[in-house]
Amino acid sequence: MKQDCEGKRVLRYVLLLAAVISIFTVMEPKPVFAAPQVVWQNGETETEISVESGSKFYIGDFVTVFGENVASTASLQKSSYRTQNKKIAAVNGKGYLNAKKVGTADITVRCQGVTLVCHLTVEKKGTFEQTTAVKELKMAAKTLAKGLPKKLSAAKAYSLRKKKEEYLSDYGHFSSRYLTYEGFLYEQGRLSPSAMNAKRSEKLAVPEAGRYLTAAALLRQFMLTNDPTSIRSKKTMRIATASANGKSGKITIKLAQKLKAEQIVAAQLAYSRLNQIDGSKKTANISMTVYDETAGKYYTGRPVLKQGSKQIVVQPMESVYGGFQAVELEKGHVYMLESEMSWAKGTKITIK
Repeated sequence: MKQDCEGKRVLRYVLLLAAVISIFTVMEPKPVFAAPQVVWQNGETETEISVESGSKFYIGDFVTVFGENVASTASLQKSSYRTQNKKIAAVNGKGYLNAKKVGTADITVRCQGVTLVCHLTVEKKGTFEQTTAVKELKMAAKTLAKGLPKKLSAAKAYSLRKKKEEYLSDYGHFSSRYLTYEGFLYEQGRLSPSAMNAKRSEKLAVPEAGRYLTAAALLRQFMLTNDPTSIRSKKTMRIATASANGKSGKITIKLAQKLKAEQIVAAQLAYSRLNQIDGSKKTANISMTVYDETAGKYYTGRPVLKQGSKQIVVQPMESVYGGFQAVELEKGHVYMLESEMSWAKGTKITIK
């Protein structure tokens, strides 16, 4: 009888404990992702811009929308636009603004639930000095803006990346000491071409250059979505098996799925320094770490991703004077694969 009471007491305790655990499980907060930030290029919800009369451009190009896995501009989002004075500056539903005559007008942009205000000043045509740099940047911006897509496929992303890099290359050829890449004039110029701390003015000498910001946002969002080397991407590579050959010193990785065109271009964007803009559309160079857990040493691997392939071959390299040299894989050592974006973190191989 005493044992029965003791058993019932234990059962009641177990049931109570289970109830408490279930309550805390239900009450446990779910992860909350911060809403994307929506701001002007100056990082505020208000900005001042001066343009010459006759200027036409997308005001939404200068509104950034960004977050953990978001990169966009108001021009790429569903946004609304309103002008305080249509006689001074008119703006349509797509954010295309026409600075009609000298005066001031507040332009209100609403994007992602955030209201932003641009205090626009329209100056007399010819007010800004038409330097060679300004004229050439206008030409480069028109080339970049031509046929700018709303959404990217692999082919369009590859093409847009080339246009964006060529635009920056053209900008670098200018006497750009007084001109920012997005078209604003610096207040007093930079002390040197490499200095980046000069304060820009509100004078937008090349309004069309704002298209660069939207092009860059398009490419970044494409990369965030399709990058095979990032665990935050929807298209992260998954390892099926990994093995090593002690004689050749190479590690072979078998992937769960074939690499697609979108992943290749996204990897080129993620590792732009390793991939020339005139390189192949079907291959991408990436960088990864090979850690010798036994010896406590880190090595570098520069494998090539190939469209349609399920295999990656990695040759561990170590830095030496003048470059890199291949590393021999030691028998009995445990190696861990790890990329800069941690897509393969924790994958271990023992050399037999």
